[in-house]
Amino acid sequence: MSETHTFPRRDEPQPAPVAQWVGLFLAPAAFAAHLQINYVLVRWACLRSADIWVHVVDVAAIALAALGTVVAWRVWMRAGRDHPGEEGGALPRTRLLGVLGVGFSAMMTLVLIGQWVAAFFISTCQ
Repeated sequence: MSETHTFPRRDEPQPAPVAQWVGLFLAPAAFAAHLQINYVLVRWACLRSADIWVHVVDVAAIALAALGTVVAWRVWMRAGRDHPGEEGGALPRTRLLGVLGVGFSAMMTLVLIGQWVAAFFISTCQ
């Protein structure tokens, strides 16, 4: 006799929703983009006395990193604030990615804020 299954089967691993990965990787991606864009932008801003663009890039990167933190927080809240535990499955994975996303994204946001504060004291031509 053939057996019918609903898809996806309950015992098969399911792919993680996009929000889990956005919460984990948006802040580091924003940091990397911020670093590269500012590296290229500093010489241009120095030659044109346009320091404001360095601050615009800083604020945009901080906003993206903060968005990543909020997304990770929402993923964690939706999965429940319990510790990830040792059992397998989609729910513990979601909790783990949520907790890691909150911690890592918050740390990257603080690093970006620290770099932005430094931009107020160090001119682009120094």
